Amino acid sequence: MRTIRMLSLLLVISAASWAWAKGEVASSPTNYEMVEAPTGYVLMHGGYDLVTRMYENGGLVTRGNVGFKDFFMFGFSVNATNIVGNGTIQVQTPRLALKIKVLDQKSSAVALAVGWDDRGYGAENDGRFSPGLQKGFFSAVSHEFPQIGFLQLHAGVNAVKFTNFDSSKDLGAFLGTSFAVVQPLMFNFELDKVFTDFWQFNANVVFNVDNPLRVGFDLRGINRSDQFSRILRVQYIDFF
Repeated sequence: MRTIRMLSLLLVISAASWAWAKGEVASSPTNYEMVEAPTGYVLMHGGYDLVTRMYENGGLVTRGNVGFKDFFMFGFSVNATNIVGNGTIQVQTPRLALKIKVLDQKSSAVALAVGWDDRGYGAENDGRFSPGLQKGFFSAVSHEFPQIGFLQLHAGVNAVKFTNFDSSKDLGAFLGTSFAVVQPLMFNFELDKVFTDFWQFNANVVFNVDNPLRVGFDLRGINRSDQFSRILRVQYIDFF
C-alpha cells in the first residue's frame, strides 16, 4: 500500500514540474473546489455541473451545483452507502450548499468566498459524516498567478457545526494548490481538516475527456495508512 502511494505521489510531482516548465493554461477556470476543500471561486453565470464519486464500502455520492451572476452558487447532494457489494443500502437525506464570492481577483488581490456546505458523504454519526466530513460554515481565499501559467493557491477555515461544538472535530483549516499540465489535465494538492485530530493530505487529477465530460481520480488520506482511499470522480459540466 505504501509503495502504491509513493508511486502515485512521484507521478503527480513529476507531472507538476513539467507543467510549471511549460506554463500551460487549464481548461477549467471556475474550479470551485480542490479535492474535498473549497476554493475562493464559484461556477460562472449559467454554469451547472453534476459530480459523482464512488468511494469505499460501495458508497456513491452525487453533487449538483448551479452558478448565478459569477458570484453565487448553490448545490445539493445525494449520498448512499453499500450501493455496490454487500450490506443494506443506506440513503441519507439530501444535503444543501450555498457559496458567495465576496471578492474577485479582477478587482482585488485575491478571490474570497464564504458559504455553508452540509454535503458530507459516508456514514453519519452525531451530525458528522465519515469518511467525507462536511465543511459546514467556511471561508476560502484563492489567488491565481497568470504570469506563470495556470497556477493557483488556496486557503481557508471552516466550522462543521456549532451545536455541541468540539474544536478537535469541528474546527478545521485547509490549504492547497491547483495547476495544469496541458489544457485538458489539471492537478490539485490539499491539506484538509488541519486543526482536527484526523487531518488529511489529498491529491487528485482531473482529465477533460470531451467537453462537457471530465473524469478524475482522487487520492484521499495519503498521510494515513489506515484511511488511504482511491476514489473515482466523474463530472459533467455545462451551461444553460
